[in-house]
Amino acid sequence: MSAPQPPLTPEQRLALQQKARYESLARTAAIGGIIICPLIAVLPPRKLDMYTFGLGICFYLSADHLSTSYTGRSLIENYSWKMRDVGSALPTERAREFQRMQEERKAREREQRGEGGVADVKKGVLTRIWMGGEKEGWRERRMQEEREKLERGESYTSMILDQIWEVWNWDKKKQEGEGEKKDGPKKS
Repeated sequence: MSAPQPPLTPEQRLALQQKARYESLARTAAIGGIIICPLIAVLPPRKLDMYTFGLGICFYLSADHLSTSYTGRSLIENYSWKMRDVGSALPTERAREFQRMQEERKAREREQRGEGGVADVKKGVLTRIWMGGEKEGWRERRMQEEREKLERGESYTSMILDQIWEVWNWDKKKQEGEGEKKDGPKKS
């Protein structure tokens, strides 16, 4: 059995009541902030300005307060804690071994396709998405194509329309049609 608690003085009791009221008010305000801030941000006129930025900060602070009150850790601490344990998140050694084998298999497949080079690893995801499959020297090749088309008498408008056609149709149908025009009618 624990030792009996000494009775609280009126000042201590008042301080505990005020602390409980403050915590209740802060929790209610945080819940309100999580709900109201995004709603206000999406109301017309929707624009990205200092008010929207302030609403985003209020939303984050509300979420951070609730996270701290429930878990004892802030959102960033929770995130870093979860990221630290990503490698050991698998329940058994067999599952970790299976994951390692899958990663090795994927690496071998990338090497067979020719994607496993150091240059591909150094490229960022956004760069790979933006540039697609273009290799080094694409600007020089494009400038050479442009010069040749201008010498043939094509206009910039026709070049732009050709590029739009390539993007829109993935360069399929027009190549087939051009191949037949250049070679003439096929003889059997």
